[in-house]
Amino acid sequence: MKRLRILCVLAALLYSGAGLSASDFAVRFMPAYNTTDEENYDNSTGGYAGIDFAPVTLRGRDSLYCALLAGLLPIQASGINTLNTYTGTLALGYNLRITDRFSISAEGFGGVWAINEDKEQELDGASGIVYGGRGMANFHIIPELSAGLFAGYSVFAYKPVPFVSNLEIGLCLRYSLSKGLFSKSDIELVEADTKQLFPVFYSRYDDHSFGSLTFVNRESNDIKNIDVYVYIEAFMSSPTKAFSIPHAKRGETFTCELTAFLNENILNNLSAIETPAVITVSYKSLGKTVEYTEPVSFVTLSRNSMTWEDDRQAAAFASANDVSASMFAKRVKSIIKDNLSPSVPENIQYAAAMFAALKQYGINYVVDPSSAFTDNTGTSSVDFLQFPYQTLRYHGGDCDDLTILNCSLLEAIGIETAFITVPGHIYMAFDAGVKPADAAKAGECIILDGKVWIPNEITLPQDSFALQRQTGIRQWKKYGKEAKLLPLKESWKEFAPVAVPDSDVRLELPSSSDILREFKKQL
Repeated sequence: MKRLRILCVLAALLYSGAGLSASDFAVRFMPAYNTTDEENYDNSTGGYAGIDFAPVTLRGRDSLYCALLAGLLPIQASGINTLNTYTGTLALGYNLRITDRFSISAEGFGGVWAINEDKEQELDGASGIVYGGRGMANFHIIPELSAGLFAGYSVFAYKPVPFVSNLEIGLCLRYSLSKGLFSKSDIELVEADTKQLFPVFYSRYDDHSFGSLTFVNRESNDIKNIDVYVYIEAFMSSPTKAFSIPHAKRGETFTCELTAFLNENILNNLSAIETPAVITVSYKSLGKTVEYTEPVSFVTLSRNSMTWEDDRQAAAFASANDVSASMFAKRVKSIIKDNLSPSVPENIQYAAAMFAALKQYGINYVVDPSSAFTDNTGTSSVDFLQFPYQTLRYHGGDCDDLTILNCSLLEAIGIETAFITVPGHIYMAFDAGVKPADAAKAGECIILDGKVWIPNEITLPQDSFALQRQTGIRQWKKYGKEAKLLPLKESWKEFAPVAVPDSDVRLELPSSSDILREFKKQL
């Protein structure tokens, strides 16, 4: 037994140190009943123990293996006490896996045998060569454990005549160290298609893919109850089950679309970083739960990143809950609410008030040559968009930044807004707050889906509210069917608005008198 323990340790060191992850090490125990062709010898029980090494897999799940075995054959004869014959053999065999649970194998072996000297019985020691073969039928109980029956024949050679020939039958228990002690799984990741993570869409990743992984079942049998879990430690409190299928045949591939419940920590990301993740595949193999883990990584972009593959995505940046924008809008509303004219729709007056306040605040249209809607619209190129509080802090932005800000301000006081996109440009519209039958009260407008919309060209923040409206409707008419109106209320169903943690910034707002004076100019 001491020698067997040493062999097990050596196998473990070889497996972990030599990187033989595709191979299989196993131990086997073979109690046997022996009968000889010599009349003077009685039948006896003995057995073998040893280590198998299968370096080659054939036909998907058959294996070519070698084994190092130590054996004990008690010799019982009339007139002498039992003598123990010890054997050490090297075997070469082939295991044919017929079904998931049943296999047969055949092996030939050769080695040495020895009988120790017995001074008490005045018997000299002896040794020689042993050779033979055996066949086995195996039942695979769980992936690492099989049990079966074997039968074999061995010849104990000696000069001038063979010492004895032996017929044996017995049981065989085989335990795979690779699958048992080392928890080896034969699932393999064969293809990974990971996408960039956009923090502003973190809640969308609950049920929208940010990549896919393709696995193949390399187990020797079909597997069941397959679940794939995603865990990104930096942005998750626990793993998310992203994929589940009931069954995968041996050799079958399956593709998992990656989804995850990410938390708001991702919104603290201010630059692109490499983010590690762990993918775990859990499944049943021959009734046993097996897990396979694979490290992967994603590029997490800054929270200001977005592409224009879908213009509605910008709606995630427009939020009525942006603290700075909400405070700004509600302050403006409180200043002018008692100075509204009964002859002009209320929503139009509040939009004019926001224009007046932003003009007094010193907001400016600034073209960013490295991040422009004109260059990026309809592409997968990553653009940099500002949140409302950033545009207020910086006192300016490009067309998408000003659109997001103006939509957020009006949404914060309960006025519905929309994006308007035309080739190379984005601006906004707001709900006039009148019924289509009364659209004349709103002036030139867009009537769509039962609402009266006022186009507002926000890139003229230092001109006049009237000019913004005139320019907005002119562009809508100019581009005809190419112009699109995208209500935020609808866009938010796909791209939920995000309010970042530090949107509460200190702003020096214009005085009430300056806002009120400018407001009256705009009506």
